[in-house]
Amino acid sequence: MTRNIHGPLRLAAALTACTALFAGCGGAGYSLSTPPFAGSPACDTLTGELPARLGGYDLERSDVTGAAAWGDGDVIVYCGMPEPEAGGECIDEGGVDWVAQPPADDRTAKMFSTQGRDPGVQVRLRNETTDASAVLSALGPAVKGIEARRPCGTAG
Repeated sequence: MTRNIHGPLRLAAALTACTALFAGCGGAGYSLSTPPFAGSPACDTLTGELPARLGGYDLERSDVTGAAAWGDGDVIVYCGMPEPEAGGECIDEGGVDWVAQPPADDRTAKMFSTQGRDPGVQVRLRNETTDASAVLSALGPAVKGIEARRPCGTAG
């Protein structure tokens, strides 16, 4: 007696594909996009030097050039961003000048961009309770690899 197993095999293959799709995409509460100037050698160097833990979160795997996330998008770093417009509050954390900016979207509670570095680095924090000072200081060693053209408060 011959048994037709093609139907059950197709169903199993379809269920496996759906499971893989939802496991890879369904849980992420964020999405990353490639920054406009992410292809620079400075960004390649920076992304290779990012810490494994940041803001109490583990670094997540990403194939997006110039972008990294920790803790399901609770902390996002973009390298290759344009310099922020003048006028934001400037702070020095970890030997790097950062400018506080208005959040880019409704999923961002706090946002900071480097001042006087090209390419620029932007940090987005999803939660108000994430210690921005600790995050920015921890990023200092990687960001310092991008030459500082001028400190905050000086004309460009």
